[in-house]
Amino acid sequence: MTPVMGQPLDPATRPSRLRPLTHIAVVTLLSLSFLSGVVVWAGQSAQARTMETPAWLPGLLAFHGWLNPFQCALLGYLCCQHIRIGWQLKANLLSGFSMEFVFAGLILSGTGLYYAGSADWRNTFLWAHRVLGLLLPLSLGAHWIAGWRWAVSRSPKLKD
Repeated sequence: MTPVMGQPLDPATRPSRLRPLTHIAVVTLLSLSFLSGVVVWAGQSAQARTMETPAWLPGLLAFHGWLNPFQCALLGYLCCQHIRIGWQLKANLLSGFSMEFVFAGLILSGTGLYYAGSADWRNTFLWAHRVLGLLLPLSLGAHWIAGWRWAVSRSPKLKD
């Protein structure tokens, strides 16, 4: 259900809830990014130990970076729909802000990795990207739990 401009939002209708196709897109994109990032990190660690690049690493690194424009589009969509409505409802502000921070931070740190001019900056972006990447499933899980609790507290159908 899309909220009508000028109409008050009814929390019981869960107007900020993602549609199933959007939910699938979010889970798919974030899962692909997280899993490919973990494997890239493992490959880079192996590369540092052996001084040899695993044959699959350049392709997987390119795939991981190739996901960035899709992540940017997804974040833009979420800002215009899900996040905007959530802010209006004052729903899950802490978990939502944490999720936004991690998501935007990953996009920006990934871009910084690509364009970093010096080794020091690249190392800063690399560690920021890795830490934020590890926080991604935690912040997403916390946001889903908070969303479920919020929905249950406002919907008589879900309380039973």
